[in-house]
Amino acid sequence: MILYFTGTGNSRWIAERLADATHDTVLNIADCLKQEVMPEELTAAEKIGIVFPVHSWYAPRVVVDFLLRLQLPHCRYRYAVCTCGDDMGKGMNRLAKRFPLDAAWSVAMPNTYIPMFHLDDEALCHTKIKDAYQLIASIASEVLQQKKVWKVHEGGAAWLKTYVINPLFVHFIIRSDGFYIDKGCISCGLCSQSCPVNNIETVNGHPTWGKECIHCMACVHACPQKVIQYRKATQKKGRYRLTNYL
Repeated sequence: MILYFTGTGNSRWIAERLADATHDTVLNIADCLKQEVMPEELTAAEKIGIVFPVHSWYAPRVVVDFLLRLQLPHCRYRYAVCTCGDDMGKGMNRLAKRFPLDAAWSVAMPNTYIPMFHLDDEALCHTKIKDAYQLIASIASEVLQQKKVWKVHEGGAAWLKTYVINPLFVHFIIRSDGFYIDKGCISCGLCSQSCPVNNIETVNGHPTWGKECIHCMACVHACPQKVIQYRKATQKKGRYRLTNYL
């Protein structure tokens, strides 16, 4: 079984491609959290794959919390695949200390955290997707052989990014109070539907954010009118649609 967590769709796409190649089933971690259930079939799985996006050089807190609740006494092989704009830092090592892993990979995908960065240009997005197709095939082959490998691109200043910058980012940046809507909202509800942690409610036809935000930017990218903003950081930034590059 392959468990995945996604905001903008990159990790879901990776998980589904892996599942096709390994003949596994996929399960959305967000669905488990929303339904407050832990599927019984997980306890009997011989191998478990975890696919998730990198948030400031570590796994999203909801993914970590979910994995710590898993009881996998019969699981013989655990692996993880992270999607990242560039690098993972020491995030996979940090995760493995809490949720032991037999193998791990990172897959570079188009960068979507526009409060801090610009979107990758169109050419780079296409290149990353093309390279990802090839890497997924390689990962699937190694998973089927249950190889114990560690192919994670950590990048420069890896320890600093994961163990210093990430805690500061979580403490000072990850919150909902910077989100707002410009004129032009059509009350479609896609922002609420896209939120993987059920943090957005529609009040009087407009979205309101709760206190459980994880800064995945799913709502920002899902808005068809491009009117959801985060402070002033996203006003002149583009929006990401994975389907534009497949």
